[in-house]
Parts: sequence; C-alpha cells; structure tokens
Amino acid sequence: MKKLLVILVAMAFAVVSCENAGQKNETSDADNKAVVEELALIQLQDFEEKAGDFVGKKIQLKGTVDHVCTHGGQRMFIVNQDSDARIKVTPDEEIAAFNTNLEGSSVHIVGVVEEMRIDEAYIMEWEEEIKSGESMSDDKGEGTHLGGKMEKGGEHADVSEEMQKVLNLRKMLEESGSDHLSFYSVLCTDYKVVEAGDGHDHDGHNHDGHDHSGHDHD
Repeated sequence: MKKLLVILVAMAFAVVSCENAGQKNETSDADNKAVVEELALIQLQDFEEKAGDFVGKKIQLKGTVDHVCTHGGQRMFIVNQDSDARIKVTPDEEIAAFNTNLEGSSVHIVGVVEEMRIDEAYIMEWEEEIKSGESMSDDKGEGTHLGGKMEKGGEHADVSEEMQKVLNLRKMLEESGSDHLSFYSVLCTDYKVVEAGDGHDHDGHNHDGHDHSGHDHD
C-alpha cells in the first residue's frame, strides 16, 4: 500500500512539473514579444540626434533600403521620404549578410546601436595611408555615415579626392569643439520586409524560403 502511495505521489509531481514547464515556455514567449514591443522605435530623421543615448542598446528602425553592398552584403543603408538621413546597417553573425534584392524594400529592423569615434589620431593614420600609397579599399565606417561623400575610394581612388576627405573630417573635428567625432550605425539582429514585391512579409532568418544570404542571383 505504501509503495502504491509513493508511486501516486511521484506521478502527481511529474504532472505538476510538466504543467509548470509549459507555463514557463509560454511566459518566456510572451516576455520575448513584450521586450520587442518595448524597444524604442527611433524615426530615421531623429537617429543621429538620439543614437548617442542608445549606444549598446537594441532599438527599432523602419525605412526603405537604399543600397546593399554588393561585396558580400555586409552593409546596407536605409532612408525615408521625410529626411535626408541615411543610416548604415550591418548584419550580426546569425544573419551573416544582406541580399541585394532588398534594395527598394521597406524594412522593419531590430538592432543594437554602435558608435564609431574618429579622433585626430585616426585622421592622421588615414592621411599617412594616402601619402604612402597603401590600399584604401578598407572603409572604416566614417564615409558611409556621410552618404558616401567621405567614404574611402578603394584601391584606385584619386589621391587628391582622398586628401580632401581627410581635410573635411579634420575641419569637422575642429568645428565640433570635441576631441572626437561620433558616427552611429546599427548592428541588425533581426529584420522583416514589410513591403516585398510579392506582397508577403519576410523575416531576416530565412524562414520564408527566400534567400537572405547576400549573394546575387543574376
């Protein structure tokens, strides 16, 4: 009789444990959804002004994909019709790359705000690269935040143009009254195409069967 009682008690505990586990999963899903909903939604025209307060934090952005880098899909830029803001977005390790087919699509992005600081030492390093004839193909990020006007021109860049970019950055630094310039971008952890050519929503993790690998299919 005692043995039977022990078995019944054990079964009861097992049932309760399963129910609690199920409730925990449901709560976790609800919490995740709540977290996404609570993330700050920053308008593109306000991004440069507010980004400094969100460095290292997740935010939401909505805009239109203006350009995707064709060299591996490691950068894309989003814009909107309300301003001339152009925000650089890079993929995290899980997303890996953006597909150039995203160009022209409206997207909803979740990501972490990143800050790049440029000081006089950085500018001097770039200036020395130009003078020494080193490859300037590595865009360190400063140009992409300025609509490409300050972006490194690559291996065959015109030296005079590159030097002008350096001078412009140095002038900006002097006029800022600070010891550095801050440029902000977003490390994308998730995204959804809200207006795709086929009328369907797509997320950034390839659950819809579409290729988000960043490779072109000509």
